[in-house]
Amino acid sequence: MLEMRNIFSPLVRRMSGYPGGVPGLNMPFRRGMESPLRFTFFWLVLGTIGFGAPFLVIRHQMLRNVSDPPPEEKDT
Repeated sequence: MLEMRNIFSPLVRRMSGYPGGVPGLNMPFRRGMESPLRFTFFWLVLGTIGFGAPFLVIRHQMLRNVSDPPPEEKDT
């Protein structure tokens, strides 16, 4: 029994000092995010930009007029 305890004791999750049951205390960007309203605002803005940017780039590329011939260079 003692031998099994010695084998499995490093695998047991140790308490980290944080009180249990408090969501968000282990987040690395916790500073400045104590307000739920501020966190929600930043999450919506940054999530929308991060998710929507590829779609805006594709839309821009599809709406470009690529049927025009490229401008010719003038020899001087």
